[in-house]
Amino acid sequence: EVIFEDFVDSQSLSAEELAEGAIRGLVEALDDPYTAYLDAEQYEMSRTQLTGKFSGIGATITIKDGELTVIAPIAGSPAEQAGVRPGDKILEVDGEPTSEMGLHEATLKIRGEEGTKVRLLVLHPNEDTPVEIEIMRAEIELSSVELEMLPDNIALIKLTNFSDRTDSELTSALKGIMSQGTTGIVLDLRYNPGGVVNAAVNVVNQFIEEGIVLYALDNKGRRTEWSVRHRGLALDIPLAVLVNGHSASASEVVAGALQDYNRGPIIGVKTFGKGGVNRVHQLSNGGALYITYARWFTPNGRQIDKEGITPDIEVEMTPKDIESGRDPQLERAVEYLRGAEEQGRGGDSVLIPDP
Repeated sequence: EVIFEDFVDSQSLSAEELAEGAIRGLVEALDDPYTAYLDAEQYEMSRTQLTGKFSGIGATITIKDGELTVIAPIAGSPAEQAGVRPGDKILEVDGEPTSEMGLHEATLKIRGEEGTKVRLLVLHPNEDTPVEIEIMRAEIELSSVELEMLPDNIALIKLTNFSDRTDSELTSALKGIMSQGTTGIVLDLRYNPGGVVNAAVNVVNQFIEEGIVLYALDNKGRRTEWSVRHRGLALDIPLAVLVNGHSASASEVVAGALQDYNRGPIIGVKTFGKGGVNRVHQLSNGGALYITYARWFTPNGRQIDKEGITPDIEVEMTPKDIESGRDPQLERAVEYLRGAEEQGRGGDSVLIPDP
């Protein structure tokens, strides 16, 4: 009221714009890249990715060490075709510096209508000079499960994200490999940025028979638990899980639960460490407020946020490995599964975490 009463150009003021400005200021003061205000258009756009389809360049991004960083481009996407690489730092979007953007804001600026272009100023890993990349946006379909059969009838199941489609896609893949008598599964969570937590719970559900998958604690100490809901398909199949520094959020939920239940070794390097739980508050103007209100913990009580998941078997993937097309992390997982098959052992069907 004071502003409308005293401001010299009060006739030009918009109550809605002032309210949005106040909300954005409060959010910025929290200094949390995962808490964000989205206007009505941005909120509607943000909801589409959870259905497994959206319009954009096809790259998953995050905030790492204060910089907008590419986790990975989606295979075959406009981003990959234009030369975007895992680990790239995005310095500008259409000439606007990303240093002051939150993750949601940056994501929505990069997305846009199919057939339109976006310019990114990108610094590739191990390079000193940024390059400008122009990318034509397209409709991106996010198939979250990729299946490949390896020698010795070992199945490589790569989860690229967790969406509403993940449960049905994984169920279909598991039924297929079990009908072929698979001897083991490599569950690849590398470069998986996360997604819908219930989808992550359903993934764990396929590999353990009972128990808590994760729990969250809010700022008042209130605990919310997610547990196994039904009997899974792959309770006794030998399992190895691959992770890296770009495995984040729901990926870490899956890796942490399977590790706590000793279901199979986690192989690779320490994960990203994003374990904040966001609550969405829809606002009367059609926008929404995303607030980090709790933190995730593994069944044994390990905090995921800022801590990550440390692998049971640490295996680095060097730039030289990538250049030569070698995958020592996958090789180690296959080696483990071959040994498990030879010894006639695998995961137990009932696994209870330590107290």
